[in-house]
Amino acid sequence: MSTSDTIIDAAMAIVRDQGVGKLTLDAAAKVAGVSKGGVLYHFKSKDDLIRGMVQRLIDQCDQLNRDYYQREPEGPYRWARTLVRACFDPTGPANDPVGGALLAAITVNPDLMAPVHAMYALWQDRIASDSPDVTRAGLIRTAMDGLYFQRLMGIRLGDDKAGECLMRHALDLLTVKEGGPS
Repeated sequence: MSTSDTIIDAAMAIVRDQGVGKLTLDAAAKVAGVSKGGVLYHFKSKDDLIRGMVQRLIDQCDQLNRDYYQREPEGPYRWARTLVRACFDPTGPANDPVGGALLAAITVNPDLMAPVHAMYALWQDRIASDSPDVTRAGLIRTAMDGLYFQRLMGIRLGDDKAGECLMRHALDLLTVKEGGPS
């Protein structure tokens, strides 16, 4: 594991265990077992460290999506179906409290949102690329975003059975039947 990855892991542990308010370069150095100079070599500021953490979460989300895409049968709405399945993955980044804390941190500094905006644009392009009805796919994407943000904030609407039912209904809306979209 690279030193920068070790530092990001340490920073995420701090945010997970103590909250984003306790994240400092000194604290990250201590938890990572490196000098503050070592942290500054990789991250010139706390904002740079947060950018690294945000990029890590983006990369985890994108990897999860790509993994599900490989398993999803070819056909219309493949990317939208992928999004639904990834959203309901209990090991996904939406279930890590770091995401909610980072969301709070990056809303204070809108410049930190640039990588999030770029990835959302890519994800939207992917969904549009194989969706016969982009509005239908957009509706599902918006619902999954809402579910993702609810999880980031620690809000659970219903039990696992309710979640399974919601996932099934979302996937049913993305099923193309003989003679056209359902």
